[in-house]
Amino acid sequence: MGEKSIKKSAVFLDRDGTVIFDKNYLRSSINIKFYAYVAESINKLRVAGFKIIIVTNQSAVRRGLLTKKDLHKINKNFLFMLHNKGAKVDGLYYCPHIDSDNCSCRKPRIGMVLEAAKDFNIDLSKSYTIGDSIRDYLLGFAMGGKGILILTGQGKKHQKNLTLEKIKPFFVCKNLKQAVNFIIKNNKKI
Repeated sequence: MGEKSIKKSAVFLDRDGTVIFDKNYLRSSINIKFYAYVAESINKLRVAGFKIIIVTNQSAVRRGLLTKKDLHKINKNFLFMLHNKGAKVDGLYYCPHIDSDNCSCRKPRIGMVLEAAKDFNIDLSKSYTIGDSIRDYLLGFAMGGKGILILTGQGKKHQKNLTLEKIKPFFVCKNLKQAVNFIIKNNKKI
């Protein structure tokens, strides 16, 4: 069997509140601020054999707060800045819609992860999502993998609402660093 036929595991990371501080509709690269442990965490996942994919809802586009061109520039700068910190992600996918658009890509719907799975030959059942929103961990379950809620960004606010949810996160972690350590430890047991 060739390497192309062997499906990879991935970790799908939310952007705002997970990798960078949440600025409530980030509209400029000037406001990008990474959490201190991001590069180290991404590199640990890469060494462990995971593909690293950013999946992010960016409704600021549909709301008219940002153009797609502006968002592409912000994402390009985000990836450049992350690379300068010593970390590389395999892909970045975004949804520009709002809930009422009823699209297939807005998290927790799985459009973005399906596209990434096709582009990178990913086995979604052996993959994880990490994010600071209920949407992020529900995405993990919707794709057949595991969803982790972290308490940075909007995470603490969302944690308070977990009692209202039928589906609970696979795990709740303090931050991305703790989530990555949990994934690596959990994966060794498989």
